[in-house]
Amino acid sequence: MYRLFSCRSQQLSAPLRRIACPQHNLKTITTLLGHRALRSASTVPPQTIIAEAARNARAATHDFRSDTATLPTSSMLSSIITEAPRYGDDVCSQDWPTNALETYVGELTGLGNALFVSSGTMGNQLALRALLHQPPHSVVCGRQSHIFVHECGMASMFSQAHLIPVLSSPHMNNSNANNEQQKPYITLESIIPNIVPADGELHGSPTRIIALENTHNGQITPVSEVKRIAEYAHQHGLKVHMDGARLWNACYPPSNAGMAPALAAETAKSLLREYCAHVDTVSLCFSKSLCAPAGSILAARSPEVIARARHLRKALGGGMRQTGILTAPARVAIDEVFLAGEPLLRANAVARELQEEWMALGGCVMDGLAQETNMVWLDLGRAGVAGEEFERIGEEEGVRVYAPRIVTHYQISADGLAAMKRVLKRTMELSKKKQSEGAELPATDRQASGTLYAYKAEKS
Repeated sequence: MYRLFSCRSQQLSAPLRRIACPQHNLKTITTLLGHRALRSASTVPPQTIIAEAARNARAATHDFRSDTATLPTSSMLSSIITEAPRYGDDVCSQDWPTNALETYVGELTGLGNALFVSSGTMGNQLALRALLHQPPHSVVCGRQSHIFVHECGMASMFSQAHLIPVLSSPHMNNSNANNEQQKPYITLESIIPNIVPADGELHGSPTRIIALENTHNGQITPVSEVKRIAEYAHQHGLKVHMDGARLWNACYPPSNAGMAPALAAETAKSLLREYCAHVDTVSLCFSKSLCAPAGSILAARSPEVIARARHLRKALGGGMRQTGILTAPARVAIDEVFLAGEPLLRANAVARELQEEWMALGGCVMDGLAQETNMVWLDLGRAGVAGEEFERIGEEEGVRVYAPRIVTHYQISADGLAAMKRVLKRTMELSKKKQSEGAELPATDRQASGTLYAYKAEKS
């Protein structure tokens, strides 16, 4: 790698020669990787810097707050350097790693067109704006969806769209809590009554888009349900967007848990294409379970939608220059995490093991939110334990967690898993101690079985 840079340096532009030249290379690498402990850049080889950065990934091994706690692997960090000679100006579509990633994801999803964006929020908002045209218009989405709760009301500002929230999860919908048909995701039956038809009635805002989220609270919306919703939408002239920040996880459902990694990966690849076959746009995140440093991608069936999104991305300040520094590791993340099979199988298996441990101790999970992918929702309210108490126990055991949600990823270590099990055990011991003392359930938990904590945890 080092010699390759040196021997090619004379063929590169001046900025790239500075990267390729031995006396400048290490300083540039230090800047790229944010390596603050390095005192003498001229004496430490780049391989050492990469190795140290990889060792720092241990910080993620005990972090159950979110899969955003994952850190890039050594191969991802290496790709930042090896691809540097091919960086270019992405505003002008001249960054080779970015162009290659967009083509790759277009093929992987079967949608054919893709655009790299800085975040999932940007991907969602660009999708809505690119699909919408003249207001008034509305978007039907989940009441707990990221688009509705965690994107700063941007749809109303950027797209001038009215968001129509649809209830889904039972613990958030007390009126339907006893309805056996209630699902932890929005269904066609919950969507149809909320659609505002474009029938000439002047008081409403006609619905133009149905926005889905998969996974949602770790729950998988089945392909069959996505197909039903999409068929209805397209028959009525509506578009379908999917917030697929964790769609990677949905492609490793519980039914595939016992598969060999290679077979599970092939099944996941097919399932991804099957999901995307029914939607008009989908956003996919690289920085959650895939462990890449940053970034998301928006894929669309229509090249015109992506061309429009590219223009809108520039208007939002999202047009960047050498984006290869982010897209090179993102490409590695797809190959070594999503298409490898074992990492996401492990992430889901760790979550399943923690749920089984919690229930064996006498704990309950929130209604309708039994583990399916990499999230476990503890019903701390029923246990009589406040979220702050649970988090404090975690700190004492060297575990980072946001109550009442546990999020797993493949960088969780055996020691991290053991520590989390100790947290669960101590939490149930506290619960039993409180019950024996006749302690009253905390008011917030009594009201909603931990729902208030859920908003805090869902932010990432």
